[in-house]
Amino acid sequence: MTLSPVFADLHVHSTASDGLLSPRELVEHGKKVGLKAIALTDHDTLQGIADAQDAGAKLSIEVIPGIEISCGWEEADFSLHVVGLFVDYKAIALIHLLDQQKKNRYQRAHRILDLLEECKVDVAPLREQFLENPDKVLGRPHVARYLLERGVVKEFQDAFDLYLLRGRPAFVPKEPVDPKIGIEAIQNAGGVAILAHPGLIRNWKRIWKRVKDLPWDGLEVFYSEHSAQQIHNFSGIVSAKGWLASGGSDYHGEYGKHAKRLGNFGLNEEQFLALKNGAVKRREA
Repeated sequence: MTLSPVFADLHVHSTASDGLLSPRELVEHGKKVGLKAIALTDHDTLQGIADAQDAGAKLSIEVIPGIEISCGWEEADFSLHVVGLFVDYKAIALIHLLDQQKKNRYQRAHRILDLLEECKVDVAPLREQFLENPDKVLGRPHVARYLLERGVVKEFQDAFDLYLLRGRPAFVPKEPVDPKIGIEAIQNAGGVAILAHPGLIRNWKRIWKRVKDLPWDGLEVFYSEHSAQQIHNFSGIVSAKGWLASGGSDYHGEYGKHAKRLGNFGLNEEQFLALKNGAVKRREA
């Protein structure tokens, strides 16, 4: 296997949220592909970090405790994702916020299943799985994978296009967390708050006007789906703002668009050390 020139991947997901590998397996895979550092940034949960850090200590790969909080506004039709890096994963206030998010996600997941049943889709086995795991942080990818495995759809993305996106029959909006609240929760837990994958944000110019003056620490510049032009543009914003530049794969596992991402996207060593040092300075400020 050819090892990756990428030093650090600071955006990955495990089975603690909607990834396919356990936290330990994820770290093992990161080590295998040549990463020296990895940030576990599961959606709205910190539950996998202890296991990931334990694996990292045994494998000599640095594991950064992280989080990806889904934020937004009542009138918005999308989620604005905030990645937190170097957080204290035992911080009480952050845990309380995420517990509420977990409850909201659980209720939303069951509402999605209700709507799929109205579409004559048999979701009884998946509902049973959800009921057996009330502490799991649920998201639409869990439903999409089920629909794919059951042959309801032919491709993973078809589940979203036919059922789960806004305007489709099983769409259920999230309960939004105001972005400023998400940012402050991360910072109060000793972490740095990064605006995730800005290149994926629809109506970027309009949204940027709304969020550019929030107390961000940085921007996810080197993201796996960003074009060279986007990387250039976002690098310019980071430079002008004096922010930190982060990057990662958004790896969820070997399926769909997430396949083969780990080890192929992220930061080189110089970029990682600049981010890490910047995070230390912000905590000490």
